[in-house]
Amino acid sequence: MENIDLTLLTNDELIELKNRIEGYLHSQEDGYFYICIIRSWGRVSTRKLSNLYSVNELCYEYDGDNGIVDVYSNNPNLDKLENYAGSEYFVQSERDYDMWKTYRDLTRLVEDLEQSLDEWENRENVPFKQRPHFKPTCTREELDEYKKELNEFDMSFTPPKSVWSHDDLN
Repeated sequence: MENIDLTLLTNDELIELKNRIEGYLHSQEDGYFYICIIRSWGRVSTRKLSNLYSVNELCYEYDGDNGIVDVYSNNPNLDKLENYAGSEYFVQSERDYDMWKTYRDLTRLVEDLEQSLDEWENRENVPFKQRPHFKPTCTREELDEYKKELNEFDMSFTPPKSVWSHDDLN
């Protein structure tokens, strides 16, 4: 590699070079997938990245002050990630992640709907200010369908595991 005398370049040329290098670094693939869940100022978004450099840059951006990044990846070296505020999880495949997330979301939905329906049906037995304000959007029959779907869910996935402990995520 030849040395480039950066002092010969104008500011615009330096910025263009920096942008080309950054674009190149972010476009590289290291053979692993990275699913990054960003929680920032009440919003949640997902980014799929293709290399550890890009994930580290994202974690620098969301270092706890601007938000938090949780990383799910099949990279066995996630402990090398510099993520100060979020968590890192090893997952065997994107399919396992997708199935686990669907299962977790369905479980939470059933729990929330059941609680909402129970509170609505018991509204006459609690003080007025503690009563629910709105009737649930779901019926017991619909809840039973969700429960059936949950009971019949294909459990052929491996849930993510925290890089820093031996506990499974449920």
